[in-house]
Amino acid sequence: MVGCAGSSRPQDDATLPKLMVERLSWMDEVVRVKQARSLPVTDAKREEELLVMMEREGQKAGLPAQAVREFFAGQITAAKFLQTEWLKKYPQGDPTLVGQPLPDLSVTVRPALDRLGKSMLTALAVSRQKQDSRTMMAAAKTELTEAGYSKQVIAAALEGLEAGLK
Repeated sequence: MVGCAGSSRPQDDATLPKLMVERLSWMDEVVRVKQARSLPVTDAKREEELLVMMEREGQKAGLPAQAVREFFAGQITAAKFLQTEWLKKYPQGDPTLVGQPLPDLSVTVRPALDRLGKSMLTALAVSRQKQDSRTMMAAAKTELTEAGYSKQVIAAALEGLEAGLK
């Protein structure tokens, strides 16, 4: 687990891609809880709540609601692919975590993801102002690849990024 983002002022073109990777890094925590509680990977209600919240926050930052929705929809899809991959890899749970307490989604994970989401909105706004989507897409692909994510996870995250930059 990486933790929450520290800066709300992006410094370079790699900021948004790094935040995308950081958000995905929390998915091990999320999927452990889902697995332990026999919850499905997809939580349509939570996903819609998140998208609506991000749209509202994005509009405050001057971002079009549709761009925000599509950006985060891509990140959610990437997260679900990652969670599904984790479950296939660890159908009985990660053996290195046996006996460790489950993370608390409401106290630790969701607040961290919410803070990350707001940082991502700030970075998205800066990236959209620069209007250099090819550089951003290349930086994101590099960050996601170096983090070791599958082609499916990377494709979903990049699809969301591309939509968010339009």
